[in-house]
This record gives sequence, C-alpha cells and structure tokens, in this order.
Amino acid sequence: MSVPYDKFTEAFLSKVTEFEFVNMRDFERNGLIDGYMKRAISAFKSVCQYDLSSTADDVIREFNVDIPAEDIDEIVEIVSEGMLVQWMKPYTYKQENLELVLNTRDFTTYSPAELLNRISAAYAKAQKDFVSMVREYSYNHGDLTDLHL
Repeated sequence: MSVPYDKFTEAFLSKVTEFEFVNMRDFERNGLIDGYMKRAISAFKSVCQYDLSSTADDVIREFNVDIPAEDIDEIVEIVSEGMLVQWMKPYTYKQENLELVLNTRDFTTYSPAELLNRISAAYAKAQKDFVSMVREYSYNHGDLTDLHL
C-alpha cells in the first residue's frame, strides 16, 4: 500500500499558520511543501526503517512503500516536524529582518531585533524537537548507530 504525500502535507499544515498557502494554486503550494518534505526526509533517512527517498513518485505524489498503520503516524509526525524546521529556516535568515536588527539602536521588547531573536529561538526549538524525535525513533526501533546527531 502506498503512502500519499498529502498525509505529510496535512500534518505540516496543521502545525503552521501561513495565509500565503491559501492564496497559492495547488501545484505551487504542493511544490513548495513537497520541497520541505523531501529535505526533512533526507535528514531522517539514515535512521528511518522505511525508504521514503527512493520510493517517491512525484507524478502521483505517493511513496511506493508499505508502512504498517502502527508506524505511519509516528513517521508522519517526525517528517512534519522536520518540514516545520525547513519552513522556518528562511525566516531566520531573512535579509529584511537582519537589516532592521542592524539599524535598531535600542533592543526593546517590540524592536525588530527582539523579533529576530524570537524567530531564531523558535527555529532552534523546532530543530531541537526534530532531532529529538529522530533520536527517539532510532532508539525505539533498535538502530542506535546515529544517536550522536
């Protein structure tokens, strides 16, 4: 039984509030989100029991791999968390935010510098959560070789 990309897309979209996705055409939104998914899978593939990298079919948007029902939710949760990290990364390095920080004289609660600080903290937390999920998955499924992440 194949696993549709939409399982991962829905899990990701339930974690973010991005109004731009609503205004995009389906193929544009899917292309962007699928890119996040593939980057998250590449970070997770070394410990994942299932080959999501080489079994992907971009035409029908499915993975041609059989994942048991008891494992699919865990895999989707981990990959969608990785997608969240990929989605947040550009916000951390957005030129506009960096320019505002460099031009800010005071560092107040409402300053652009504080905003970038909070975005960076949120990104670091999402990345830490993703790495933790990958480690826990590896530990729970008996592959302890990549726990040094």
